[in-house]
Amino acid sequence: MEKKIKILFILPSLRPGGAERVVSFIAQHLDKTKFEPKLLIVGYEKKAVYSFDNIETVFLNKSRVLFGIFGIFKNINKFKPDIVMTSIAHLTMVTVLQSYFFRKTKFVSREANIKKVSRQYHNEMPSTLGNILNNLSYKLLDLVICQSRDMASELIDSHPKLEQKITIVNNPITKVYSSEINMPELTKPHYITVGRLHEEKGHCRILLALSQLDYDFDYTIIGKGIYKANIVDKANLLSIMDKITWIDFTDKVQEYLIDSSVFIQGSFAEGFPNALLESCAAGTPAIAYNCLGGTSEIIDNGINGFLVDSENELKNRLIELKVNPIDKRQIITSVMKKFSPEQIITQYEKAFTNLVKY
Repeated sequence: MEKKIKILFILPSLRPGGAERVVSFIAQHLDKTKFEPKLLIVGYEKKAVYSFDNIETVFLNKSRVLFGIFGIFKNINKFKPDIVMTSIAHLTMVTVLQSYFFRKTKFVSREANIKKVSRQYHNEMPSTLGNILNNLSYKLLDLVICQSRDMASELIDSHPKLEQKITIVNNPITKVYSSEINMPELTKPHYITVGRLHEEKGHCRILLALSQLDYDFDYTIIGKGIYKANIVDKANLLSIMDKITWIDFTDKVQEYLIDSSVFIQGSFAEGFPNALLESCAAGTPAIAYNCLGGTSEIIDNGINGFLVDSENELKNRLIELKVNPIDKRQIITSVMKKFSPEQIITQYEKAFTNLVKY
């Protein structure tokens, strides 16, 4: 019998977040006849929102990644994995430095964002020490998984020697729906946006387009963040506050997506937009600004939604979908062809298998 490949997946937490959801999903759905996966979570078990029922999981119950360094070392030493995979830059840094002690283990990082976006919108300018550790961590990694072509291109531009270590694997659809989803009878369009309330997510330019519509509608915003006050001020200024429903957090996002007429994404940049992908998987068409990142890899114009470049174009596409809605089965099929769980998991399995051969 062929020896199983042991993989230790390490995450800062299982709190709400794209990296947490995607990596924990991948870990739980690998072929258990070929792989022996294990989850190591630095954060607290009581704060976990994602399932870990189908995989052995260890919580270090630490408040910060730095406090979990010894626990990470201890678990690698005990489990003796063939592969260690991390996501989130600061966790990758402190983990891959331990590769000096585990020469037989391959270290893999899943890139979580596009760095120039972090610098522009989050003021995340690394210190001199941070730059040194970041460059060193990339040298020590055996494989870097990027979520989109733009993410890979940026990384190659800044670290040309990394090109041979980079592979592109999009995020999977983590919730599969029947192609027979029925659209509820709506007396007026229900629009929805899901994501952190931050400047880079472009909520204000969505509001500007919505304020120009000459028909009644409802708009649901799911998410929380430091930019909420600015969005509220913009909604009041445009006199559409009464049309907006605010939801900080819900574990029923999929139900809201199914019950909506159109998903709207206003982002100026995205790594790989999970909410947009989940919207199409639920059969809800999406209109998204054409931006840096994986958005254009998901949207097929006229098939599952539209890419737009301005508030006026967004307004016109909303009107178009109100008059001529896209068939839900067509929307679901369009993304299942490229991002089904089976296809994406297979790509991860192939990447892991190839890695341990060398």
